[in-house]
Amino acid sequence: MSIQFDERWAQGRLLQWVNEVIRDRKIPFSKADQEVQIRTIRGAVRYPDIVIWDRGERIACLIELKTPITDVYDDSLVEAALKKAVVAGIPFFVTWNVNKLVLWETFKEGTSLLDRRLLHEDVLDIKDLRDLTRADVERRIKAFLADFLKTLYAYYELKVPRPEEFVLPKLSPDEIMVHRLKTAVDALYIPLSNFVMKRKQENPEFYGDVAEWFISQGWIFSDGEEDYDRLSRQAIYLLINKILFYNVLRSKFGLNVIDVAQVRSGEELKRRLQEFFNVGIRLGYGVIFAADFLEKIPVPDEMVDEIKKLIVELNKYDFSQIGYDIIGRIFEKLIPRTERHKLGQYFTRSDVVDLILGFTIKHPDNMVLDPACGSGTFLVRAYYRKKYLAEKLRKEGKYSRVSKPHDELIRELWGVDIAKFPAHLSVINLVIRDLKALENVPKVACRDFFDVNPGLRSLLYELAYEVPGVRKEDFEVEFPQSFDVVVTNPPYTRQEEMEDVFLGGYKDRLRELVRKLDGVQVGKRSSIYAYFFFHGAHFLKNGGRLGLITSNSWLDVDFGKFMQEYFLNNFKIIAIIESKVERWFEDADINTAITILEKCSDERARDLNLVKFVYLKKPLKELIPPTENEGERWSVVDRLVNLIENCGIEQAKEISFLNKRLWILENDDLRITMISQADLYAEGYDEETNRYEGSKWGKYIRAPEIYFKILEKGKDLFVPLKKVAEVRFGIKTGANEFFYLTQEQIEKHGIEKEFWMHPVLREEWLKIKDYIPEEDVWLDKNGAYFKKSQYAKQYKLEDVLVDGNVVWIPNYVIKSPRECKSIIVNPKDLKYRVLLIHKDKKELVGTNVLKYIEWGEEQGFHKRPTCAARQRWYELYPVKGDILCMMSLNDRHIFWINKGCYFDARLYGIKLQRPEISEELLGAFLNSSITPIFVELWGRLNLGQGALDVKVYEYAQIPILDTSNISETVQTEIKKSLNTLCRRKIGSILTETNAQHPDDVRLENVK
Repeated sequence: MSIQFDERWAQGRLLQWVNEVIRDRKIPFSKADQEVQIRTIRGAVRYPDIVIWDRGERIACLIELKTPITDVYDDSLVEAALKKAVVAGIPFFVTWNVNKLVLWETFKEGTSLLDRRLLHEDVLDIKDLRDLTRADVERRIKAFLADFLKTLYAYYELKVPRPEEFVLPKLSPDEIMVHRLKTAVDALYIPLSNFVMKRKQENPEFYGDVAEWFISQGWIFSDGEEDYDRLSRQAIYLLINKILFYNVLRSKFGLNVIDVAQVRSGEELKRRLQEFFNVGIRLGYGVIFAADFLEKIPVPDEMVDEIKKLIVELNKYDFSQIGYDIIGRIFEKLIPRTERHKLGQYFTRSDVVDLILGFTIKHPDNMVLDPACGSGTFLVRAYYRKKYLAEKLRKEGKYSRVSKPHDELIRELWGVDIAKFPAHLSVINLVIRDLKALENVPKVACRDFFDVNPGLRSLLYELAYEVPGVRKEDFEVEFPQSFDVVVTNPPYTRQEEMEDVFLGGYKDRLRELVRKLDGVQVGKRSSIYAYFFFHGAHFLKNGGRLGLITSNSWLDVDFGKFMQEYFLNNFKIIAIIESKVERWFEDADINTAITILEKCSDERARDLNLVKFVYLKKPLKELIPPTENEGERWSVVDRLVNLIENCGIEQAKEISFLNKRLWILENDDLRITMISQADLYAEGYDEETNRYEGSKWGKYIRAPEIYFKILEKGKDLFVPLKKVAEVRFGIKTGANEFFYLTQEQIEKHGIEKEFWMHPVLREEWLKIKDYIPEEDVWLDKNGAYFKKSQYAKQYKLEDVLVDGNVVWIPNYVIKSPRECKSIIVNPKDLKYRVLLIHKDKKELVGTNVLKYIEWGEEQGFHKRPTCAARQRWYELYPVKGDILCMMSLNDRHIFWINKGCYFDARLYGIKLQRPEISEELLGAFLNSSITPIFVELWGRLNLGQGALDVKVYEYAQIPILDTSNISETVQTEIKKSLNTLCRRKIGSILTETNAQHPDDVRLENVK
């Protein structure tokens, strides 16, 4: 029997849950009920979906339950419920679509929405009633009902003795309107998303347009339901914002009321609405009202009536009477922080923004550009920063104007964003600073920033079609030749994702742009944020300041050297700031840094500049506490900025460090490490190649003072690892399930020995024989098998003969670092063997391994990119390493001494190149407590969540002790200590220090 997941079914299920909660939580209602008749004055019978009885014979509340696509603020729904409540004398009623619930205190007919008493609750976020069958949804609803029914009873108790008085608190008009509009979005996006998903299946061209739109937003398109939900939410938010903003313009300029009464279809509705929106375009608000792809999405006919009802409702309000301050708050609150990720929007924290603006905006008349303005946080905060500076400097007698007027502020703030939705929000967020001055249209361009150039004309937006009375020149603007300030939070896209997000050679175009304009050959691995530094600098006047918050990867990664050199040659590097205690991006996987630069053409001034590397020890909200008072806020920001900018060497401790001088100032709030810009350049300059090769700047932020002292005192004792060893990549198979086999799988397929075992050179066997399990060794008498094997061409027989036999051992492979329990790799701990096949298929005829290869091709392994790139897709050429290390480190810092095992791509191999360096001595140093400091500072701490990523070339640069200078006596002692360490398992940092939490780690607790 099939179940109809309709309203009736949902009513029965929720009725049961309400009664269970009343009973189990002992809430003082008697029960909830269905099929209760309410007879109107004219004798008509009405049935509320659910009623809740008090302990007597009175109904305390009635509930109208609807599907998620029904708007719980819909006039007809609310009026029908109100009539039932009035007739039956019920003091409260509820409209609930499962996701949103509104408790209404029964009011007089004709009462405006903004004057009603109501309680709004966000309950769930589901699209289909069948989700009520999920156990997690049931738990959430019951938990909600427990709180809601207690609240309802508390209000009911207050209401009974004084029925004529309201007991629900009065919400402000902006709160009510925001709840009302958000609920409309949450109801309308569902049918639109379903419609779009259906249409893309029917229309390949439409599917292509959707994918292209996602790319234009800088998002990866996975063609999942979440993608279509996000697109649909944006489309509905845009529509509601437009209708709302048109009504604001109507109240200011006396425009016609939006009339859609005669509209019957979705296409007709879109056409009619755009006629009204075109009026907004003619008034200069094209970024808000111009149509782009989202507006091209068809409106399903079944949505038309709901949208019409919303328009009629909004038409009722005279926004000039409501008050522009209230309207401003409606726009500000319409997209709460919790909703932003659903729209693909990530808003920069205001404390981060204010800190950057404190460094960059120094005068009320500064011209400011945000080239990736998003919803306008930088521009809005710059608006208030400039107002504050005007008042402050006037009081100090340094500014002649009484104040900074709105129209001037708007003219001096410029924004660019490639995506329509954030550009649209940015304009609105600037306009609402003074809705009485709507004639002052903000200069926000919906363009690709890299298509915009200083001093040249640019379109503010694209028109999808001609608008009567609007010429191209009307939405063109000449960007200023230069700005005093360029600030932004550019989009962050990992290099490996960049080609997925920006197709059509976008990254190559940006690299060519930088090469042509700046003469800089940017590395191919550069993330997109790097290009905002380069192009943003073109808009900056000499002496102007650039402030960006980005991933901190450029401080330490290879592509960062191009940025470092560019900064050193064109700017004073004012400050680079990181936090020890928090991340500033909403994406927890990314660590961030604030970079403040001042454009400077004077080489001597650049060289003499002291670069401030700042490590914040407290959250920004403690250093810049929240306050509604702008004056207080900015004075706190200025104090912090002045401390960083103006601290000098006389206040700091001086440290000598590898022929350079550092100055460190530290207190409870932060640590500032200072180094001259000339020394910073010299550190990265390679005299052998005669060019700037870059250096690890992250150490000046994160390294403890002891780090600099160790390297200074031991400068003649340390050498880079690359001087004594080569660091190599592990095996990248492209198909682990084909190449990595257990002994059972090998036996099942009958794979011949020469493909899962290998002969050992006599010299190597003498080193590793004590570590190989005896049962795993196969002795090939006189090398009879060897002579016919694939290794006969690779080795001479005399090199592999040991006492008349060729020793064969399995192709042990370390698939995961977790398999290695102690410092010396024990083959007994390894589950897998790696297949090494070095023959053509014609040489394999009649073998089981050929059958296995053919089976692999049936599975499609040979088509995988890594496999397909090989001459023989099934052939690997792995290398061995004397010492192994991890690509990504978290809670274990360990270097393994390897005895004849291969290793996967998650590991690197260190192959010794100098015979006088023993693997035991090097292994002992690498496993000492000093090495994790070096690894952390030479690696890239930009993954977030405590993870550390280290590349091959970064391991190669790590300082190691030159063990050739150590006396024999000391070497013997070191080896003894290593042997002791090798006898036990190595745990995590917490285990090794007997700590429960990272904050509890103490050196004295080390085992």
